[in-house]
Formats: sequence, structure tokens, C-alpha cells
Amino acid sequence: MKQNLYRIILVLALALAASACSKDAEKPVSAKGPSPQAPVKQTGKALFRERCRECHKVNGEGGVVGPDLSIVGANRSRAFLELAIRNPSKLYPGTVMPHFETFSADQVKQLVDYLSGLQ
Repeated sequence: MKQNLYRIILVLALALAASACSKDAEKPVSAKGPSPQAPVKQTGKALFRERCRECHKVNGEGGVVGPDLSIVGANRSRAFLELAIRNPSKLYPGTVMPHFETFSADQVKQLVDYLSGLQ
């Protein structure tokens, strides 16, 4: 009974941590043009810090829910990294990592550029 309770608590904790990764999802820009609160273009490193670091660690900083990405660029292709951002459950069925559909193509490119450089 205790073991089942521990499993439930672990799953809930992982789900809570994963939901934090996407808590600041961007709002779409209206057809009339950017609003005064339109997001500023960020570098891949800044995007990682804002949206990924709560779960993933790089060079000793960040969360522990997801894998350490300190040398991910040495081990994974750009195509793999893009798929991992856009549709992580395709690579890892059952993952708690959210899909980042709110990222623009440019944001994904910036993030992949940053991750590819981690070697």
C-alpha cells in the first residue's frame, strides 16, 4: 500500500514539475499587428532559461525532472532536437515533457541553435 502511495506522489510531482515548463506560454499576436506587450525576440539561451531550465539542467544549473542537457549537442542532431521540442512524446512515449506548439519556427531554431552548441 505504501509503495503505491509513493508511486502516486512521484507521478503527481513529475506532472506538476512538467507543467511548470510551459507556464508562460506565449499569447498569439493579433492580425492587426503586434501589441505593445508583444514578446521580445530572445536568444536560444534566454528561451532555455525561461521555458526549459526548471526541468532540465545545463552546466550544473537547472532542474532534475528532465535529462541533463549539458552536452546534448554532441550527441543529438538538429532534427532530433527540433522533434524533442515540438513533439517529445513521439520520441519518448509517456514523457511528462509538454509539447511546445506555442514556439514559433524562429524560436525553435534559436533553441536548437543553443542546444546544438552544448558540447
